[in-house]
Amino acid sequence: MKILQGILKLRDEAQSNICDLPALMIEAEKISGAIEHGLHSQRKSGAGEKFWQFREYHQSDRPQDIDWRQSAKTDTIFTKQKEWQTTRRTYLWCASCASMGFSSGKNLYTKQESAQIISLCLALLLRKSDEQVGIFGDIKTGKSEDRMQKIGALLLADNSSAKSVALPNSLDFALPSHSSLIATGDFLSPIEEIKDSFSAIASSAQNALIIQVIDPAEMDLSYQGRVKFIGDGEIIINNVKGVRAAYKKRINAHINQVKLLCEENGWPYILHRTDTDISQTLKDIWIMMDARGHR
Repeated sequence: MKILQGILKLRDEAQSNICDLPALMIEAEKISGAIEHGLHSQRKSGAGEKFWQFREYHQSDRPQDIDWRQSAKTDTIFTKQKEWQTTRRTYLWCASCASMGFSSGKNLYTKQESAQIISLCLALLLRKSDEQVGIFGDIKTGKSEDRMQKIGALLLADNSSAKSVALPNSLDFALPSHSSLIATGDFLSPIEEIKDSFSAIASSAQNALIIQVIDPAEMDLSYQGRVKFIGDGEIIINNVKGVRAAYKKRINAHINQVKLLCEENGWPYILHRTDTDISQTLKDIWIMMDARGHR
């Protein structure tokens, strides 16, 4: 009987995920479309197919790339420089621990929902930049519509999993060489655990981007009076105002430590508050990735 109940529960969760996926895809398509429309792609030299400009021939160039017609006009030998095409693989990771289900307001996304939308939007944007995209834990990458649907399904599956995953574990999944990782979560684990996770990632990933998602109440502790907080346990604060200053100092110190770990690894860091526009966060991410040569 218990086995049957377990199967029925899993089927209900799977059906719920199927229902949620179209809504997630629609929201991500809408936001990523707006980002793409508002920003111009960056051109870089590389081994793509589209012609960009001529440049002087170097000994390291292939003879077949010489443009003899252009070279005949001067005493200089020129090659055609092609528009850069991304060949790197980018893996997305999204936290799926209990704390990610928190939202302090009915009109706010949960941290989990925000992370899922951000991750899927980045997958769609990377796909449009001709990059191979995958989910951390699944070696397969791609840029087809089926792959995007698979990524969306995996993001939702991670959320419904009984296994709580607060940090990416590269011991269970080693990133392939020349690949990148975009990790999105609240990163509220003990700083030593975060440090160990980041060190393991740095040993295999070519580069990484950390997106920390925080609810405004976690930043400001904007409660009044006597409040019960429920996490790994329960704690009752009789007068929240009395601990607000100390709490804000502590949460800001933690965030700064996460930033510092990113800096030490040479990784970009983005903070997203769930009361801010996801579109603006994505614009900031996309501009930063252009500037740092991540795409």
